[in-house]
Amino acid sequence: MVMSNNNTRILVIEDSESDITLLEALLKEANYKHTLFTSDSLSEGLEKLWECSPDIVLLDLNLLDVTGFKTLQQFREKAPNTPVIVMTGYKNEIMGIQSVRAGAQDFLVKGTFDHRLLVKTINYSLQRFATQSKLQKKADDLSKNEERTRRALKIARFGRWEMNMVDTSMHWDDEIFRFFGFQPGSFLPSLSEYLKYVHVNDRAEVEQFFEEAMSDGKPHTINHRIVIDNKKVRHVQVNAQVSYVEKDSQMMLLGSIQDVSNHAPEPSPPQPAPDSGPGPDPEEPPKPDKENSQQTPDHKSDSPAHENPKVLFSDFSYNLRTPIASVINFIYLLEETTLQDQQKEYIRGIKSSLEDLSFALNNWINLSTLRTEQVNLNYSEIQVTNMLKTVLDISKIRAEKSGSDLALDVSQKLPDTIISDPQRLTQLIYNALELAVNFTVPDAQTRLSLGVRGSRNTNLELLVRCMFQSDDFNFEEAKEMIEDEDIIKDHSVEASRMLPLVIAKQLTAIMGGQLKPVRKTSQKFEIKIELPIGTPEQQPRSLPETPTAPLRILLVEDHDLHRLATKRMLTNWSDKVTVDVAVNGLEGVKMASRNDYDIILMDLEMPVLNGIQATIKIRSQSNTPIIALTANESKQEQERCQSIGINDYVVKPVKPEGLFKRVLQQVIP
Repeated sequence: MVMSNNNTRILVIEDSESDITLLEALLKEANYKHTLFTSDSLSEGLEKLWECSPDIVLLDLNLLDVTGFKTLQQFREKAPNTPVIVMTGYKNEIMGIQSVRAGAQDFLVKGTFDHRLLVKTINYSLQRFATQSKLQKKADDLSKNEERTRRALKIARFGRWEMNMVDTSMHWDDEIFRFFGFQPGSFLPSLSEYLKYVHVNDRAEVEQFFEEAMSDGKPHTINHRIVIDNKKVRHVQVNAQVSYVEKDSQMMLLGSIQDVSNHAPEPSPPQPAPDSGPGPDPEEPPKPDKENSQQTPDHKSDSPAHENPKVLFSDFSYNLRTPIASVINFIYLLEETTLQDQQKEYIRGIKSSLEDLSFALNNWINLSTLRTEQVNLNYSEIQVTNMLKTVLDISKIRAEKSGSDLALDVSQKLPDTIISDPQRLTQLIYNALELAVNFTVPDAQTRLSLGVRGSRNTNLELLVRCMFQSDDFNFEEAKEMIEDEDIIKDHSVEASRMLPLVIAKQLTAIMGGQLKPVRKTSQKFEIKIELPIGTPEQQPRSLPETPTAPLRILLVEDHDLHRLATKRMLTNWSDKVTVDVAVNGLEGVKMASRNDYDIILMDLEMPVLNGIQATIKIRSQSNTPIIALTANESKQEQERCQSIGINDYVVKPVKPEGLFKRVLQQVIP
């Protein structure tokens, strides 16, 4: 007999009762310690993953709700971290082999295995999955450490280099290329190329530094000036030492370079370097910028903007945004005149370009403002359709340029008019889309989805989801950036493709919301944003006394008498009302997933699965309105209900007229 020392939790997703019975018999015959859970459909099986937390899943590929290879694909998308053994039909080994290639741990061909092979396959799959998980964790940790090191070096403006001592050709880290203002790998560096950027007054000393480092084999260090873009003077510290590189079987000069300008005294303005080539232009002396111009300690700028960054940003914003706004206004006036079709096309192009410029400008100002001061929010009414049109007009152009497509989904429950900060909200959605479009692979689709959680008489939340497919989106880097409270202070993000994510994260936090990246599959990602919003104050709606259309209600209540009384009260209200009942949260979740209800009445205190837990599960797959029924009225509990997506909150004992009104408010648009 095959023995198991530990109790293994096994979930069998199989619609054949006879096959399930056979599996149970084989496990019993093997004396295999286990707890068995079963499901006859993939949807229910995925739900049970959360309830029973199995160690392994036995998955039939032909189920009630999905068949074929798609069964495994959908399972892997929803549960990538659960080991699975595929069960195939008789003599269908090819499907089993394909399943293993697609991520299954192993496969079993029905009708060909006994209790020994079954247990052996389960144990092997668990061991294989554990080994893979450890290796993946090590790989993830290594990747994370490498990324942290890379970011640290970027923040420190530090790079490594090596030089062939025979021909003086060099290899630079990517960070050194960026430091000099070039794309990484855009040319082959050499010592002579490097010397072109050395300040003319430091040139001889630097040449001697390299000669001594190559001749005596000792570690050497030098601080000198370089000239970038023929105008910026930076101080750098260079380290070098001769070393034998085994992989190349030759002596190399290895070293590093770091920008130490913030720790060095400002020099006199540099003179032009005499060399030509990719380095600075020898005909024009570098022009010192504000950062590098020499000032005495008692020097005072005549401009108050130099003393106060807030004033600088304010002036900058005014001097750019004002004329742009004027141009846009004139464009709209021009649109009201008689125009030919070709002229209308030109106008549309100009408008899109101006809006694109406005968004880019707002991003820069937002980034600068977020670093220097607290952002004030200005709330007003927003027409959702108009806001989305502005964002989509620009994003669609960007998507077309990258060869991708852009789609929009807007929930019918989202009010036409909401209250928020128009500029910040528009900028937030723009950046979420900008990030997605930047990373979307060609011929794929970027999808923007807007929904709402809550009701008009409670706190509303705008739900924004930006979904995209990418083969180079660094999910771990995105997570780190979201978790890093000081990322906004890291100036290296300005050159990063993740800049829109950083800005979106900061705007979301300022507006009291939450943003998180989600990895759906290895190439499918989602940016999820939850944001508090309001709606304009309006006169109470005139509601009918009874439903005007059939109304199907799910009542989730564990107390027998209260369940009976509430159901009868609702069915007596109108003959158009039908009520299904569930005696606990788990049963309520199952019924909600199998049936379409107009509204759910959810008791909060129940056995097996309470109302809060049940609502969280339901909200993961449905936006059906939910009214909480509770005997414990408190502000904390009400806020808790609102935070998980409960639409309304009713205190027991329930008054009929009050409950009827709450129900109608939720189900009537």
